[in-house]
Amino acid sequence: MVARIVLYQAAARLIREFQEAGMVVVQGESFSAVQDFLPESKGGLTPHFAHGINGQGSENVAWIGLRRGDDEHFCGFAGVRLEPMQGLALSDFLATYWCLRYADVEGLPVRATADQPEITKRIVGRVGYLGDLWIRPDMRKVGNARKLMELAQILAFDLWRLDWLYCWMRPSDFLNGNAARWGWLIGQCDGIRFKSPPKDFPEGLAFCANPSYALSQLIADIAERD
Repeated sequence: MVARIVLYQAAARLIREFQEAGMVVVQGESFSAVQDFLPESKGGLTPHFAHGINGQGSENVAWIGLRRGDDEHFCGFAGVRLEPMQGLALSDFLATYWCLRYADVEGLPVRATADQPEITKRIVGRVGYLGDLWIRPDMRKVGNARKLMELAQILAFDLWRLDWLYCWMRPSDFLNGNAARWGWLIGQCDGIRFKSPPKDFPEGLAFCANPSYALSQLIADIAERD
């Protein structure tokens, strides 16, 4: 388990890098309040974090925002939450969760197949989710997404001392190497399998995850980075 002082050194390094680039890092827990700070180009929160359909208490959710100067709106955003696993494997949790959040092209709740990737069947315990990662279009391709995802991973690990943390990624982003570049040890291109895919993700989604030892290593590597 990574020492807290190393965790704080890693977080401080990333925050300092954002500050040197003219950005301020903001942290919060209210997803109803944060919508006022998201520009139209973000497109609002996804069903994973939209306040109206998620009932987690503030102790189980958090977000990070990036703001430039006196801008009213954020220029970067990511959310994390502790999943209510109730003793389930992640594959079983996701099969129930997705049918409550997403519809297929016919407007019906999506249904997962019984043949899910082996990795999600093995993920149990304290599991966190990282999502809604967004960087303003004119600030992409310079490392901001990677650093924000790393900082969000550190935040989730600090809050909940997770056994696992996972995220979804578009298959095209996964196949071009973003999973490894953004600090994820484990990945699978067909991360969740549906009988009928969500209309929002007809091409499916890649699954990325870090077990606790990979999170600890990522944090130590960031703290020691030149």
